Amino acid sequence: MKKLLALIGHLVQGHPKKIIVSILVATLLLGFGLTKIQVDLGQGTLISKNDPLYMATEQYNDNFGGDTLFILLSGTQDDLLSPNNLSAINKLQEKLVQKDEIQSSFSYYNLIESGVEQSNTSMKNLEIQLKNARETAVKEAIATGATSEQQEAVARNTTEEFLKRTQEQSGIDLTALSNIGKPSIDNSRFVKGLVVDEQGNVNPMFNKLMPQNGKHALIIMKVKGGIPYGELSGLTKQVSAETAKVGLKNLDTTISGTPKIYGAIYNSMVKDMSIMLSLSLVLMLVILFVVFPVRWRLLSIPVVFLSLIWTLGIMGYIGVPMSMVTMAILPILIGLGTDFAIQFHNRYDEELRTGASPKEAVVLSIKKMGIAVGIAVFSMTLGFITLLISKVPMIQHFGIMLSVGVIVSYTVSLLLMYSIFILRDRNFTPQEKLTPSKMEGFMKKLALIAVKKPLLLLTIGISLAAGGFYVDSSLKIETNIEKLMPQDAPELKELNDIRQIIGSTNEISFILKADNVTDPQVIQALSEYEEQQLKKHSQIESVTSIATLIKQANQGKIPESKSKINTILSQIPTELKGNLLSTDNTLSSVSFTIKETGMKEQASLLNQLEKQISLPKGVSLEPAGSNVINIKSVGTMTENRHLSVGIGVLAIVIGLLLVYRRWKLTMYSILPIILVVGWSSLMMFTLDIEINPLTAVLGSLVLGIGSEFTILIIERYQEERENGRSYESAIVHAISMIGRAITASGLTVMAGFSTLIFSQFVMLRSFGITTVLDTFLCLISALFILPSLVVLIEKKKKIS
Repeated sequence: MKKLLALIGHLVQGHPKKIIVSILVATLLLGFGLTKIQVDLGQGTLISKNDPLYMATEQYNDNFGGDTLFILLSGTQDDLLSPNNLSAINKLQEKLVQKDEIQSSFSYYNLIESGVEQSNTSMKNLEIQLKNARETAVKEAIATGATSEQQEAVARNTTEEFLKRTQEQSGIDLTALSNIGKPSIDNSRFVKGLVVDEQGNVNPMFNKLMPQNGKHALIIMKVKGGIPYGELSGLTKQVSAETAKVGLKNLDTTISGTPKIYGAIYNSMVKDMSIMLSLSLVLMLVILFVVFPVRWRLLSIPVVFLSLIWTLGIMGYIGVPMSMVTMAILPILIGLGTDFAIQFHNRYDEELRTGASPKEAVVLSIKKMGIAVGIAVFSMTLGFITLLISKVPMIQHFGIMLSVGVIVSYTVSLLLMYSIFILRDRNFTPQEKLTPSKMEGFMKKLALIAVKKPLLLLTIGISLAAGGFYVDSSLKIETNIEKLMPQDAPELKELNDIRQIIGSTNEISFILKADNVTDPQVIQALSEYEEQQLKKHSQIESVTSIATLIKQANQGKIPESKSKINTILSQIPTELKGNLLSTDNTLSSVSFTIKETGMKEQASLLNQLEKQISLPKGVSLEPAGSNVINIKSVGTMTENRHLSVGIGVLAIVIGLLLVYRRWKLTMYSILPIILVVGWSSLMMFTLDIEINPLTAVLGSLVLGIGSEFTILIIERYQEERENGRSYESAIVHAISMIGRAITASGLTVMAGFSTLIFSQFVMLRSFGITTVLDTFLCLISALFILPSLVVLIEKKKKIS
């Protein structure tokens, strides 16, 4: 590697203009990749498309739709049931289902419409039956020689008996119905009689769609699965516009549901990230100006900007989408890219101050700092790439793009900055006087503290880390996306208001598969399973399936006759049946409505529901749907964080052993960072910061950022030892010379993330707080724990 870096040094020394032009041309070419980046916050970022759960969800969505969007109508019973408003609702639903994003729409209007159709059919059948009964009775009377008056009396008696018998058998008062008038949507008296009983209470079949005894009504839309979150906000605006157009009178409308929440989350994250990135750049400029006193101290910012274009361009070309997690690589790469640029700039400046010419300074800096930062990048990449063990695609993408990003940042910074230095300092002469920085004196004082009190510092560090590892299992895990979004968001308030009226909107759904899911044995087995789960789990509020609908229409029982089941199914409104039963009767949707609980509790319930499935041979019940994917994938994100950190540590240890071929140097580099992992857990416990999908990947970030700091110091320590310094003098000089660059780079990373602390998005805020503090802890460990470790081990070695 030394020979390669020496070759690069001479190449930069001899052809700086060509290198700069080549980098700019490559930037233009890779810049086209930015246009190919897709923003994807959908299910494909949470679970592999080859996973059975993903495929079951695709099948579920294709047949029954994805998440639910609600329109809540509020007003009096009379207004909700007025012919004009019912006509407007019908018109609205017809408009909604014409939209590509909406699979189906169902409301109390459809139940009323079905009731009208069934009443008209029943009335016609009863009229035919009454007519046949009267004709038969009259014919029999004629056969006995009855007079005209007697025939009329027989007809009247037959009619009375028929009406009485019909009322006894079906409960239908035909006389009362005749007084109400012909069954019709436009007949207010009929509609009200269908929906409301004599006491003014909504009939049971309308309860769910007309909550709080008809003070409200629901239009329920199933949104097609797989729609990008970025499009959901636009969809809810379209629904709102259509609702406003149809002319509902005296009714208040509220539109809500998970699609609206996800759209709000997307908009909030994009807005926050764009604002915070802009602010972070400003803060980085300030930090560099204050703590990095070299000429052209702000040069690293445009260099990092080019590196970012390269990384995002590659991201676009290889098809990695911008997701909820990969979005976080932007501030990370800005911070790390600035870090690399600062290290190269600092070493070049140091070589100049020792009397080297610009060309000599470039070659020496590339040979020495190129290796040091190169090893650090190698270590970072090993830490980041272990995220590929995750089963969650967006975590895998996060690891890939961080690895690509640090390699790109290293390459661009190395070539571009030194080429710029050659051109900038072509008239520079070594005789010019460059005064030492005050920062070096400050770093030297810090290093001397570690050299004088190594045992005390190590004891404190190990004790705090042990405390952190002990409380780690007690850290709060928050994976409910609603708890991680801005809590004052209007969309969240609307959803919570609707829940106060209609109850929980949280569902765990399954897809039922059989040759014929309407077979009585299948429905009976499903019904028994549902009843069993309702008794066992208090978290379940209700179940919706073809079994529950059939029981509701058949006095709480499953018919033994297949024809009876078919008759009942034929009477269910098409809009409702389409949400529960596929057209070929081989698939059915089963949804458990559950109380509002955290993802951890939902995961436990889902696990129990799966274990307790017991159905006939050839019949399967598989979990499916976006919420099930959220439950399983988000749980995986948080539960695998220890495994990811453990494998990351192992990978870095093996990688550094291959580089150094010495256990001691490897341990110097990694042990201080293992302590930081413990400190981080203690810090999160103390500040009551939760583990969420973003903070779950912090372990890998700590390994990457922290190991870079320690490797850079160890590399400089080794260099000073080779120059003949004692171990104490070498570590003090290493920290005093490289400490200002590490501190400047650490502070720029902290500045970049500190802006996230002010985000209203809870997940981003927690991520910002933990990243800032973790970077600070990495700095503390590198500047105090590492030298303490070196002094104690080297002293023991010297004594022995």
